[in-house]
Amino acid sequence: MGKKNILIIDDSLSVRQFIRKILEKANYKVYEAGDGEEGIKVFKESGNIDLVITDIYMPKKSGIEVLIELKKEYEDLKIIILSDGGEKDFSDENGICEDLGATYFFKKNWVKDELIELVNRIFIK
Repeated sequence: MGKKNILIIDDSLSVRQFIRKILEKANYKVYEAGDGEEGIKVFKESGNIDLVITDIYMPKKSGIEVLIELKKEYEDLKIIILSDGGEKDFSDENGICEDLGATYFFKKNWVKDELIELVNRIFIK
């Protein structure tokens, strides 16, 4: 099994860099995009993305719009939706994302401790 390719879509450069560092340390190949529109473009141009990790709220296209657009064409694609790690209860967004086909809904404040475990679990399935 070759190296898996992961696309990170987030309008925060520091979040993208943080997630990239975690994933590359775990031997994943990482692509980045700064908003949903760019993310769709990078996804289609690369032609080999195994997993998309996207922020839910971004300019141009939200993570939900990215989810809808990619799932329409790539039904089996694994997508993790990230929320800001705030105190807000994201149960509505979580339900919507799951209904639309997201693999997981994940809070950013869990990324440091739990992202690699989650990503590895996705690829072992």
